[in-house]
Amino acid sequence: MIALIFISVFVSLFIFGLIYFILNRKKYESELGLAITVFVYFISETIYFISFNLSTESLLDINLALIFWYTSIIARNFSTGVFLSVHNLELNKDSKVRFLPVLIYIFLGGISLSLLFVPNSFVVNELAFEYLYLFNNTGILTSIIIFNFCIVLVSWIIQIKGYKNYAERKLGNIYYISIFLFSLFVLFYLLYLITPIIYFKLCHSLLYLLFVGFFIFIIIKKPSLFAVITNKIYDFIVFHKSGILLYSYNFQTREEVDENLLKGSILIGISHILSNLSNLEAQVTQIKMEERAVVFNFNTQLGYATLLIAKHKNKILEKSIDNFVKEFSTLNKDSLKKLSGLIDVSLFKNAKVLIKKYFSHFLTEK
Repeated sequence: MIALIFISVFVSLFIFGLIYFILNRKKYESELGLAITVFVYFISETIYFISFNLSTESLLDINLALIFWYTSIIARNFSTGVFLSVHNLELNKDSKVRFLPVLIYIFLGGISLSLLFVPNSFVVNELAFEYLYLFNNTGILTSIIIFNFCIVLVSWIIQIKGYKNYAERKLGNIYYISIFLFSLFVLFYLLYLITPIIYFKLCHSLLYLLFVGFFIFIIIKKPSLFAVITNKIYDFIVFHKSGILLYSYNFQTREEVDENLLKGSILIGISHILSNLSNLEAQVTQIKMEERAVVFNFNTQLGYATLLIAKHKNKILEKSIDNFVKEFSTLNKDSLKKLSGLIDVSLFKNAKVLIKKYFSHFLTEK
């Protein structure tokens, strides 16, 4: 009965979060790969939590309950590994060894799952309307403990070392809370496997629901969660083909920047590119620096270009730049065509509204 209550609460939270996301999907942006991974993660977590709770219900046939028990262990290992992989790959995009934790997960998880299918691995007892599972093979239990311990340990190491890579401190603190809750429910999960006491199971399920509820709350309150985990925009600049600065915005200070404050090397480089603007078709191109990505968008018809300096280039940025250029061109078409002689750059102050519209996810808190 308690299992059904936990499942009902979980399903309610999941449906509420899903409906909210569907109704407000325009607020959310994410790279396709990350979106698919997060979706797979939630499906795996759903399978785990429902299977874990049903496996202890003595109202079910013991063979069916045992199938749910096996399913829960497989889903738990898989979703835990996905959690580590996403967390690690997002925080260590530029690391040469960023795939090492994933390889460790695959190795340890593979050992655990291979041992799981040894015949007669569990002894099933019935107590107070619940099935209890005792490990008949200590190798399985040991491998599961080592696997989960390594996942939690590596997650904390990655979080602490990669904290500086978050786009904003508040986002990093949110992940600290998430990992803390994640660590707690994993701890009680292992305690329940070692000593199948109902108290440990209740604590695990409650902490798990708290983790899911917190995650849904953050998704609602912070739509940028998946768009800008580590990415940052530093500057956005609009130049006329004559080399005149039409508009510049600094995302770190949230202030418009005067041409005199821009670095000379940037101006020289842009002027050189703009001198060849007439020979280029409208396009987005990129120059990769050691710790920066410089993304250009050229509009040959109206004779101007945009330059964006970011930490990483991705599809979200490209889409935002493209949308900005389209609306900026529409709003300023007449002004851009008539530019000659002394240019009044105040005509292009409407760019700030477009920046807030199309780059809202990247306007990090001070």
